[in-house]
Amino acid sequence: MNCNKAMVLMSAAIDGELCPKEEEELAQHLAECPECRAEFQDAKKTKIIIRERIVRVKAPSALVESITRLTSITF
Repeated sequence: MNCNKAMVLMSAAIDGELCPKEEEELAQHLAECPECRAEFQDAKKTKIIIRERIVRVKAPSALVESITRLTSITF
């Protein structure tokens, strides 16, 4: 695996979205490439911070109903 492909897979890896083969290939690359390993660690830290600071807001029921109604219209 090259660094460009590793960079593409990093976000999916952090989110647990890689297939086992991709996980293994990325892990091997990270073991051999200190630059990508550092980038991966930074990306993981960033995602953790974002997840901790996300404020989840429940949409008002009128908004949900309106969106549901508008998206179910057929032409």
